[in-house]
Amino acid sequence: MRNLPIEIINAVVENVSSLTDLLQLRCLNLAYRDLVTPIAFSKLHVKNSIQSAQNFQQIIAAARLATHVREVVYDSQVEDMDEVAELEDALTEAFCAIDTLPRLECVTANFWPSFTSQSGKEIRETPFWFTNRQITVIHAIYHAMKKSRMSSLSLNNVVMMPPSRYDFVSTLTNSPLSHLSLSVVPNADISAWSGSKEINGSLGALLPLSNDTLKSLALRSPQGPYYSIETQLSSFHYPSLESLVLENTVFDQTPSPEGVEEFVLRQKSGLRHLELRSCASYVASPLFDARLWSSIWQRWATELTSLRELMVDGDSGYVALDADWGYVTYKPISTIAAESDSSSLQMFRDAIASACKVVA
Repeated sequence: MRNLPIEIINAVVENVSSLTDLLQLRCLNLAYRDLVTPIAFSKLHVKNSIQSAQNFQQIIAAARLATHVREVVYDSQVEDMDEVAELEDALTEAFCAIDTLPRLECVTANFWPSFTSQSGKEIRETPFWFTNRQITVIHAIYHAMKKSRMSSLSLNNVVMMPPSRYDFVSTLTNSPLSHLSLSVVPNADISAWSGSKEINGSLGALLPLSNDTLKSLALRSPQGPYYSIETQLSSFHYPSLESLVLENTVFDQTPSPEGVEEFVLRQKSGLRHLELRSCASYVASPLFDARLWSSIWQRWATELTSLRELMVDGDSGYVALDADWGYVTYKPISTIAAESDSSSLQMFRDAIASACKVVA
């Protein structure tokens, strides 16, 4: 195998998916090393351990390896036995150093506010050490972005804390990101720790300052409804934003500059793709009229004139705050209101289809 033609060696390397196997092939000879290295080190996984963080730093420090790194993935699901302070110091040093990776494009951080015990049983603990770990890693990443060329960042399963915990975000005055994906822990899970059915931090705390660089933004809550009393989105405007995805996001009952509805409209100059997955309108009290989806669809149809693609997945319904169950489906919406919602959405879609035909 050491003396095979380079074409056959290349074919062998391209069909090996196991990182362990690739690293073993890399040790065979110079030809294998040169072919395997760009593949084996293009995507690095950092585990939740001091050893993994230190290994990552060694790769960063080796110029011949660092130049091949395109993507970094942090996964905190693996249970660690390290001292908390020492581990967080190691993770901070490692992620602060990613700005020296010359071809880094994408960073993904997967957080897990739970862990698996030695018996294999999943245990949900107080969120404090989970949130501290999350903030440690996120802070280091944002620090590195001041000099890094990375263009894509995904933060998954974030426990949103008060905005004051994310003061470091505002120090990033020139964000390099063209894509940001942020998925958060839903209100139901937050309430299991905090005892409050309504508390959740603002998504705005982790959004980059207004800029002309961001082109794609995804704000998700995959495990259930997300709603924050203080949304705080009024200061964010991304003129180059082309794609916006919202999942399980609860819209305010009364439109305001701080809310999601107005945030979408502020991006209207460049917005081409809008995707809503199982979003809902908040009904604060049965004594007040709900913010009907028909009103939202009609308003967006009038103002989002640059939109070319609308995807609405799941029911765009209504939720109310239940003292025992948290945010639950609000059912007393009349049949007439529901039909108006449906027809207004179809009119919105028809308007987009007509605009696309005119452009074509």
